[in-house]
Amino acid sequence: MKRIATFAFATFTTLIMASCASTSDSGSGGQYPVLKVLSDKPYVWDDSISEALNVARMAQPAGVGNGMKDFADGTHANTGRIGAGMRTFDAGIGLLSQGIFGVIAHESLSQGVNRQLDWKPSIVQLVDAKKVTSDNGLISFDKIAGIVSDSVKGSVEKGHPGISWGPDLIPKDQRISNLSIAINDMVECKKAFDFISINKEHKGYIDQPYSKFFINGGNVSEKHCIISLNISIAGVKKSGELIIVSEIISGHYFNDSIVKNHTGYVIVPDIYFIRASDSPKDIAVTTNYAFVSSKGEKLLFESK
Repeated sequence: MKRIATFAFATFTTLIMASCASTSDSGSGGQYPVLKVLSDKPYVWDDSISEALNVARMAQPAGVGNGMKDFADGTHANTGRIGAGMRTFDAGIGLLSQGIFGVIAHESLSQGVNRQLDWKPSIVQLVDAKKVTSDNGLISFDKIAGIVSDSVKGSVEKGHPGISWGPDLIPKDQRISNLSIAINDMVECKKAFDFISINKEHKGYIDQPYSKFFINGGNVSEKHCIISLNISIAGVKKSGELIIVSEIISGHYFNDSIVKNHTGYVIVPDIYFIRASDSPKDIAVTTNYAFVSSKGEKLLFESK
């Protein structure tokens, strides 16, 4: 009986992976991203480690969660990105803060580090493959993007009531991200640009027609800012659910709301680097320690 059950699951997993080999949506007016299942080994939950570390390991095929392990004290958890003993969350060099996140300018922080540990806050969602399968039997990027976008917007709206959204957009250049959620609320955009600004010398919005950078931009031209994500299918759980990982590439001002309100998992490193909005220099965004959030609850990387 056990052998039959195992074979049945293996067959189901193979079908999922085959369907994820191509996810283009015809009739969309452009080339949609192609997603593949990045790990062909179903993830089996490990009860001997923390829930946070299980989430990190599920996400690792997507390049997220690298460097994480369980600590005796979860409030000391870090990716190993910065040398031991360096307190990155130092008010003396702080530029700005937003909830649990702070921004610091310290050029030496980004030097001599392992780039494999350079990942940003990421949403991890377990999705029934049937919900994102098209009529042709293929996994639809459009459906996955819709689930991710709706969850992001719902989380942000709880922290920023009344925020105004533009369209969901697919970048022409998908080397960094494959989904951008536009915001046409100038008050919120100004705050978002300020959060990653060194000198506050920016317009506080992007003033380009969407069609310049996005395949589905149409003829719309409006002032906006964006939350950009890079969506991957990291793997499949043994239960058959797809492990959807969405690394947040830009729009980090809104991360605090996403972490506190998202109904899925959000894995957060203790430090990550982004380009300043008004400078060619990189700046660091920090938290006190790495953790995973689930429905607003912090899950620590802590040994059992």
